[in-house]
Amino acid sequence: MSRQTPVTPDAMPLREALRGLRFMLRRGGETLVETLSVDSLPKPAADLAGAVLREVGELARSVDGMASEMAKTVLGGHENQSLPLQDMIHQQDAAGQFAAAFYVALSSVVRRLGAPSVFISEAAAKSVFTRTATHDPGVSTTRQAANMTISLIEAKVVRGTTAEQAARVPGSALEPVAIFAVMLWLQAARSEAENEAALDAATDLAVALALDIAGACTQRNAEQIEALYTRLVPHV
Repeated sequence: MSRQTPVTPDAMPLREALRGLRFMLRRGGETLVETLSVDSLPKPAADLAGAVLREVGELARSVDGMASEMAKTVLGGHENQSLPLQDMIHQQDAAGQFAAAFYVALSSVVRRLGAPSVFISEAAAKSVFTRTATHDPGVSTTRQAANMTISLIEAKVVRGTTAEQAARVPGSALEPVAIFAVMLWLQAARSEAENEAALDAATDLAVALALDIAGACTQRNAEQIEALYTRLVPHV
């Protein structure tokens, strides 16, 4: 009788579900806190509301702990740090590696841009990579990155932004600028020690060129996006 190697379950769908639940509960909890004082409720209702808010806090802490471990792996602290995009494409489970790295990096970027409460879909990022990544030597890494950038925007990997949050980036271009920054970082050659600093540098460059990036992304102009990457990657 042949022995089959057990298949390790993919934890990404569970992470996605927990993050989605946390996002909805946090948004609901924020609305409750903003509109109603728990202390002003009758005792039975106050006890119930307080218990719900405590459960939201526990869930958020659990998912935040999971996110912290992922961040260490992607941005430094573990041997399996995030590879540059051109190397990642050739790895086994490249889509999973890309999605995890993209999620962690984008979470860091949107926090820096003043939008920490958005929902980022790791599943959508994985799906985009699966559809768009290619081993064709005739397609440059910068062109692949440009195509992915457009697909990531169209897949709505960033969800739940508010007008106030988007306005903190010139041209109200939070989503394309944040995605561009992460894809710029993924193309940069960087050591483990430089990983987080490179992401900061990519974010600064994307913010400085926010209007150009937003215009190219709005027009879905892969040539313009590729030209921006070609110009900026050496400066990360």
